[in-house]
Amino acid sequence: MMFGFRTFTPLLTVLLCSSLFSPSQVLAEDIPALHLPGAQHAPMVALTRAGERLVAAGDHGVILLGDDPKTWRQATSVPVDALLTGLSFTDALHGWAVGHEGVVLNTEDGGEHWKVQHLDDRPVLLSILMLDGGIGIVTGAYGYAARTTDAGKSWTPIRVSADDYHLNQIFAGPEGSLYIAAEAGQLYRSYDAGLNWKALDTGVDGSLWTGQSLRDGRILVAGMSGRLLMSADKGETWQAIQLEAETSITDIAELRDGRIAMVGNGGMVASADARLTNFKTLIRPDRQGLAALLPLGSLNIVYASGVGVGMQPLPR
Repeated sequence: MMFGFRTFTPLLTVLLCSSLFSPSQVLAEDIPALHLPGAQHAPMVALTRAGERLVAAGDHGVILLGDDPKTWRQATSVPVDALLTGLSFTDALHGWAVGHEGVVLNTEDGGEHWKVQHLDDRPVLLSILMLDGGIGIVTGAYGYAARTTDAGKSWTPIRVSADDYHLNQIFAGPEGSLYIAAEAGQLYRSYDAGLNWKALDTGVDGSLWTGQSLRDGRILVAGMSGRLLMSADKGETWQAIQLEAETSITDIAELRDGRIAMVGNGGMVASADARLTNFKTLIRPDRQGLAALLPLGSLNIVYASGVGVGMQPLPR
């Protein structure tokens, strides 16, 4: 999942404003993450898997580990107190997290212990994708992006676009392609592991916050006002998918049976068939915005939200 900083999602407004504009003189890397009682209910922004383990990250450097979807505990050691916004693991042990103040963290034990790899010029980082061979890319606010070829030990800024659009989420596509969903309807594609990028015409101008490559090669991107777009030709052309609600979509995932799951603002949880023609939607009673999801089989999801992580049955 990600979000634009010029168009906050409601669940993250307080987190972002306090992190970006706080007058505090204490930098995030000067103090370790808060250790909280009931950390499962702390604000969470990102979700991923480390092998079979679930990993969530959020405000104040809190990283949660779930060896089953109902039982979560806080990581043993996280050296920063930053808002963490993105996660990427290459296997069950090796993972990275990014966040505000240019924070890049690395773990080599499945998320138990983390160390700082890169702070540098302190950009606001929004997402990370690590690939094979030590190659990885981070994206962030105001067009910031950087690339590593040594598993995060060093980073080189890269130019995605001449504009300063927020680069909300990077994700992998078919045949080695990479995509970045960005502000103002912008979408970028790379065929050379992130060295060079091409802007794609999506036909929309609202912020795109998330994207997903499906097993059949189709690409989905989504964002503000319930906008959902599908491409069957690697992003050359796009079809707008009509949803009943105009609730902003923050994350998408493909289920084991080929159906599509989505979450968004206001407690929205939705599912659709593989053809994206039969949508079912529910609104959670707490109406908390949902920032990210992971599928649990074909019937349930794990979500990250402003009130922590939890399980949710999908509407059918």
